[in-house]
Amino acid sequence: MRRLLGRGTCVPLRRGVYVEEVVRARVSQDDRRAHALEIAALRLALGCDVVAGGASAAYILGLETMDGPPRELTILTDNESWRCRQRDGYVLRMVALPPHHREHRFGVPVTSAARTVIDIARSGTVMAGVVVADSALRKRIATSRQLVDVLAECRGWCGVNQAQRAIALADPRAESVLESVSRVAMHEQDIPPPRTQVVIGAEHGPFARADFAWDQYRVIGEADGLGKYEPDERRTTREIVRDEKRREERLADLGFTVVRWGWRTALDPPLLARRLHNAFARSTGRAR
Repeated sequence: MRRLLGRGTCVPLRRGVYVEEVVRARVSQDDRRAHALEIAALRLALGCDVVAGGASAAYILGLETMDGPPRELTILTDNESWRCRQRDGYVLRMVALPPHHREHRFGVPVTSAARTVIDIARSGTVMAGVVVADSALRKRIATSRQLVDVLAECRGWCGVNQAQRAIALADPRAESVLESVSRVAMHEQDIPPPRTQVVIGAEHGPFARADFAWDQYRVIGEADGLGKYEPDERRTTREIVRDEKRREERLADLGFTVVRWGWRTALDPPLLARRLHNAFARSTGRAR
């Protein structure tokens, strides 16, 4: 083993756990696989049946979360001889783990997508729960029925009422974390529920799709992250901005008021509410 380590053929992952360098290099090209490899190494180091859960499971499954990539490993076990602990870059929690709440991804056991959503919704905020639930539904990794079933199986657990509120607000049409966060902010501020991903058209057919629309006010809401204006294979940033301007002009010609916001406004619910209420008032006054 010393010779293999000295030659660089193998590299250590944890105390007493090694992997071939060629395997580690290949896995490192995919952050989700690299995280799964760390979970596999931790399982061997601990010598017990643990399952990736919470933020780790969400990351390995490809679910979007409020916090992005996890900073530490989260593992779960139903072995009552183990106590909850936090050390060496990981968190171990003792919880119930029915067999149908488990699956395998990249060769390691993880909680199912539905169970992962419920766990994050129970332990975090309602907003965090809505973000991960929207992601699971949008990517078709879990269904609404599965979320409701797992929620029922977790009845009586800590935080389950909060998870229930998050699941009730989930929307598979949400296309980004920013849209999910914005929708929860609107709910908290008692903004009338909008329609989402609404197709707008004129006599020549549809020409736009709005993130949010309030038909009664003729108001359209657009949650614009900076990534929306990054150039791609088809258009430069300048062309994207130009097309957005033309699109907004056509919407104005049809009598719509467009409100745009980014992360700063979405994370300040009262500010978002003021901007929307002002738009509702302007639109109502114009209609009168």
